[in-house]
Amino acid sequence: MQLKHLRNGLSLALVSVLASCGSSNNPTNPGDTTAPARVTDLAVISAGDQSVTLQWTAPGDDGHTGTAKKYDIRWSLNAIDGTNFGSATVVASPPPPSPAGTVEQFTVTGVDTTLTLHFALRAIDEAGNKASVSNDALWMPAVPPPMHLTKNIPPFKDNSMYSESDTLSNGSGEYLFTGQNAGNNGGPYNRRALLAFAISDSIPAGAVIDSVELTLHVSKTPSGVLRTISLHRVTADWGEGASNAGNPGGTGTGARTNDATWGYRFFPATTWTTAGGDFDAGASAQLQVGAFGFYTWKAAAMQADVQAWLDTPAANFGWIVIGDETQSRTARRFDSRENVVPANRPVLKVYYTTIP
Repeated sequence: MQLKHLRNGLSLALVSVLASCGSSNNPTNPGDTTAPARVTDLAVISAGDQSVTLQWTAPGDDGHTGTAKKYDIRWSLNAIDGTNFGSATVVASPPPPSPAGTVEQFTVTGVDTTLTLHFALRAIDEAGNKASVSNDALWMPAVPPPMHLTKNIPPFKDNSMYSESDTLSNGSGEYLFTGQNAGNNGGPYNRRALLAFAISDSIPAGAVIDSVELTLHVSKTPSGVLRTISLHRVTADWGEGASNAGNPGGTGTGARTNDATWGYRFFPATTWTTAGGDFDAGASAQLQVGAFGFYTWKAAAMQADVQAWLDTPAANFGWIVIGDETQSRTARRFDSRENVVPANRPVLKVYYTTIP
């Protein structure tokens, strides 16, 4: 009888022990199926050199109650959601979660803050339940504002052409000529000047040309009567050789190799399609020019020319300067890029905007 009671007591004790093993105090209790709440307010609050600081409100262990066990924080160059969270880059050493409702901050280091970055996280509880992936927190580097700039560009080549001969030029001379001379020695004869500027070497690619101004200096004229002088966009390349007609230079001198002349783009091998130069018939700008001094051409068509030369450098052949060719004694002498007085040399002022 005593043995029977002993056996019954051992059986009850064993049942009690086994029951305690199934208690809900076990942290791996499969009965805990409530995941931490999803974080919905993850945000980037600041950034430094290769670092980004995140902020969010801590969820709980069970929804919005208690304290979760750990965080899984990740970043990517692309937006993060539940479908690609697993392939995003894991952030090392995330902070331990604080009690639900606590505002948390954490600085992620070793990231390139010159790039657009995306961040997301989720909390995990003791039972291994994972919260849904948080909202995507975006970091975008600051975009600098457009810059409005000005550049003075000298011509990289200029020349004069003389209608009385295909063998006259003034490539390296101090002066440029337009209009019609006085008619001596069988004239009158026309003069035309050529100017080209290295736009793509002076203005960054992609810039927007806002306006342009061409300033020339008149150093000799038969009279102060106003005459219309026009700029036309040249449509074929041309050269500046070593010819130098000296002072005053109005009659030109023998062309040298690669000089532009009335008949040749590059003397003595390559001719113009039309004697006197190949250029657009419509003027890019016109200006009334009188006595000695500085004169500035400015027009929307000039701006369009320079924008086109910036965008397509291979089509940059500059402008031809054409004076009044309807009567004699209308010539004007302008100072060239080789002039001994630097302040009197041609200059193209370009106003432009750079777009980040």
